[in-house]
Amino acid sequence: MTSLRSKAIFLGAASCIIISRPYDITAFTFTSPTIAPSTVKSRAARSTLFALKKNRVIVDLTNIPESGSGNLLEKVFTGGSFENDSASTLVEAAKIASKIKSTKDLGWAKPPKRRGNTKPRHRAWGGESELPVQSKPNYDESNEKCVEKWLTIEDFCAKTKSSGPAADAAFVALAGGAKYAEREVCEEVVMQWRSGGDSKGGRGGGQFNEAAFEKSVKAGRVALFTGWGSFLSITTFFATCILFPTNPASKYFESLIEKALQ
Repeated sequence: MTSLRSKAIFLGAASCIIISRPYDITAFTFTSPTIAPSTVKSRAARSTLFALKKNRVIVDLTNIPESGSGNLLEKVFTGGSFENDSASTLVEAAKIASKIKSTKDLGWAKPPKRRGNTKPRHRAWGGESELPVQSKPNYDESNEKCVEKWLTIEDFCAKTKSSGPAADAAFVALAGGAKYAEREVCEEVVMQWRSGGDSKGGRGGGQFNEAAFEKSVKAGRVALFTGWGSFLSITTFFATCILFPTNPASKYFESLIEKALQ
């Protein structure tokens, strides 16, 4: 077991050294089986990324198409955070939210249904791959015991006719760290935006309170990043226990498990 672990550590270290070396690699080749000429012509017409020369596939690394701006957070929902002009994003988000006078503006036009025991999961803890409750099997709105549907970011953008970071900022105020927003939560938040009113149908009687809106956006972002922080902390801890089983934290965790099993 020790020998196997040593080999794994050696291979990992060697890989890190190779990757970190400043090699100037623009292409690499590998041998491929013989392919019929007609097939080669059709494939060559599709892309210039791959080329065939004497049964060798040449991959041109300089011709790999770029995707987006290269920002690691580009495809991660951040609630409109990390924008170059965050103040402008928040102003645009407030304009979107100011048009929401009740949850009817978000698609909940019928009388409220029961909330149900299932709540939207946090994005970091399985929420990103979770389906909204209305898309799950056996969901039937005609059933009197049917639970209330959840608000998706797509539906939110469609109802408010918005998009981009500003829409994300407004949505995170409603959903927090979850991927979907619940009706009851939205009613409470909209009531806060409309200070001085009641909560009938999620409608407030006062004017739009921009300070209350900004506070709800901040609270939503805190919930979002706190969940991701806890997820990364726990996964990093267990990863270090696997990679470095003799470290003090790993030994302490091992002793806790032994005590629990006794």
